[in-house]
Amino acid sequence: MRIAVASGKGGTGKTTIAVNLAYFNSLPLFDLDVEEPNDHIFIAGDVKKEEPVYRPVPVVDSAKCTLCGKCREVCQYNAIVVLKDSVVIFPEICHSCGACSYFCPEEAISENGRQVGKIVEVEGDIKLVYGELAIGEASPVPLIREVKKKVAEKAILDCPPGVSCPMVESIRDADFVVLVAEPSPLSMHDLKLAVEVVRSFNRPFGVVINKHGLPFDIESYCTNEGMPILGRIPFSPEIAKAYSRGKLLFEYKQVFKDIYRTIRDTTEVD
Repeated sequence: MRIAVASGKGGTGKTTIAVNLAYFNSLPLFDLDVEEPNDHIFIAGDVKKEEPVYRPVPVVDSAKCTLCGKCREVCQYNAIVVLKDSVVIFPEICHSCGACSYFCPEEAISENGRQVGKIVEVEGDIKLVYGELAIGEASPVPLIREVKKKVAEKAILDCPPGVSCPMVESIRDADFVVLVAEPSPLSMHDLKLAVEVVRSFNRPFGVVINKHGLPFDIESYCTNEGMPILGRIPFSPEIAKAYSRGKLLFEYKQVFKDIYRTIRDTTEVD
């Protein structure tokens, strides 16, 4: 069972939940937050493999190009500009869809690989795989897709925060989604957005409340929406200190084991 751990906003404790859920249930961990991967801070181990990741970007053969503008016309992302005497490609915003090459009447467009990042595999107490986006790359989605190809049948996926394209791509193939929220007005607002996204994929999901004990009622919303509360992690300075030092929450080991057991018991996928 692939369990995605997501949140409507950053700073709610998503990574805290993901790394401890993986570690205390002996599950492989995949860090899909490729713009700012940090699961390796908590999961000690040896780097076994680093693999560069490329995506295709168009290259125009000026000897064949007639400057007809067909490539610019079919590009939905405005990554191609046809000037008076040349064609300019903006690889940072190209989505590698291949339409320009496919529709070019002169067959003047080929594709070359552009490195967008790398995938790192770490072996320790548990297996950790994470992506690291190259500096200057605008879209993390191609790298997220490549990391997902390595996901095992049973795994924890630490997703990017928010509800934009990276989060959507990360939960797309998950069997269950854990939404992490905290008792605050902003977190509840963003939780509602995340719930909309998860429901649009018709995925089973539940909520883990981090920083439980803060004076704001988020549980009534969960109850009214019929969303199961999988667990509660208390608001504690000691937890914050442990996180800042890259430490796991051993005193809450049973809480994370119970969360995983609840997910297994309520989901048909093993």
